[in-house]
Order: sequence, then C-alpha cells, then structure tokens
Amino acid sequence: MLVSPIPMPTFARLAAPSSSVVWALVGGLELFQSTDRGVTWHQRPLPSSPAAEWISFADDRQGWTMSSGSPAGQCQVQLVRIWHTADAGATWQRLDATGIRDAQCKSGLSFVDPTHGFMVAWDQDHMPVVYRSGDGGRTWTPSQPLPDPPGFTSQPGGFTPMPGQVHAFGAALLVSAGRYVFRSTDGGATWSYLAATPEGSASIAFVTATRWLELIVPGQSRETRDAGASWHAYASDYSQAAPVAPEVVFADAQVGYATVRGGLKRTADGGLHWVALHTPGTSP
Repeated sequence: MLVSPIPMPTFARLAAPSSSVVWALVGGLELFQSTDRGVTWHQRPLPSSPAAEWISFADDRQGWTMSSGSPAGQCQVQLVRIWHTADAGATWQRLDATGIRDAQCKSGLSFVDPTHGFMVAWDQDHMPVVYRSGDGGRTWTPSQPLPDPPGFTSQPGGFTPMPGQVHAFGAALLVSAGRYVFRSTDGGATWSYLAATPEGSASIAFVTATRWLELIVPGQSRETRDAGASWHAYASDYSQAAPVAPEVVFADAQVGYATVRGGLKRTADGGLHWVALHTPGTSP
C-alpha cells in the first residue's frame, strides 16, 4: 500500500472502460480505480514485478499490465512481461505470452474487450507493427508493418513515427503514429493509411470513429468530424501549463480524461469543457 505521497510531476497511464469506471497507473508504481469518474479513488494491488509501464482494463475487474526491460541498442531487442487480473487486482497471473519477438521496443498495450488485445512494436529502422491477441493475451501475432504515409519514406536510421494505443470502434481499429492515423478492418492483421493531422499538431484523441480532437490550449484546439478529411478550430476550454501534448482517452462519446506530467482532467461533454481531478496517490 502507499507509504508516502508520489511526488509531482510524474506520469499517469489511464484506462477508461466505461462512462463511470477509470483506472490510473501513477508513476508506474501505484494502481488506482475510480467508479465515479475520478471523484474518489481506491488503491488496488499491482503484480510483484518490475514497475508497470502500461495498463489496460476491459471493465471494473478484468485488466492487464505490461512491463519491459531496458531496450538493447536502437530498440534492437526488448523483452516484455504481461500480467492479468480478473478480480480488480486482488490477484495477478503472469501470462506465458508467446509469439512476441525479442526484436523492437514494445508499448501501447490495449485490450478492447476481455479477449482482444493489441501492442505496438517499433524501432528506428522499420515502420511499426501491431501485435494482436485473440485469447486474452496468451498468444500474439504481428501485423504487416504499417505502410509509409503519403509523402513519407521510411529508411534505416531515419525518423519513424511511434504509434500510440489501438482503439476499436465496431469492426474498425484506429491507431495514431505521430501525425498519421492508420485503420484496420481485418482485426489488426493489416493496416492502411487513413489521414494526417495538420502540420505541427499535437496528439490525437479518438472520440468516435470519425470525430477526433487535438487538445492544445484554448483557441488552438482542433476537431475533425470526418475522420481527418478536414479539420477546424474547436472551442474547448482545455488548458495546461506543460508544453507537451497530453495523453487523452475517451470512455465513450462524452466522457474522457486527459493527463500530462501526472495531472488529470475530465470532460463529460465530449471534450468541450474540462475539470481538474486530484491525481490519486499524490499530495492534496
């Protein structure tokens, strides 16, 4: 259990499986659950493994964590450990996951339901791939590499966009990599380029399959309602002091959460208005 407050700034990973439930991994060391949209939090146990780097929860009880060792070279090799809980963290089982190659760095663990999970793998010499699991994280299969977006040519030693987490909207899967968005309609086996955000943009928040947001500061945020075909100014009151893009997750078309350097905010109207939340485990 928490012995002393986690110092700020820190980092937080969020999972919002429903409009009322949200999970927060704070500092990679402490796990918290809220069933009232972040108003109150309850600490939950983590597996006894190296610090968790990613969490994903399918509901208020079933979830996964992922930890990884330090990568060798330019992400030539990185090993990962995946743990699963079916009782809100009371007990954890380390999965003997197969099919994950040692090559490349891994990140972005994301389960879109209790069975189907995804994880991205990337390095500086190749376009990323997306691993997929159909049995709760026990076996994994890599996708074909993400294709080069229009006007971009990947090359060894060059810049390669790093993907975020995979999001599911019905049969469609979306993942962003830098300012590019890719879509899969075959369960993640192959991916196609879908759209790009405006030049110099921040990270993308997928609200629905076609409505996406870029949250920056008041007067600079943007919105698309046609899956990136066009963008326009969006009058969100979201603001932050840190000059880095927030990580944003939406539970549904209305309720979403944003975090940057450990700070938390919540919206209940699709991203227009935001309120600050206390980051669990930190000083009041």
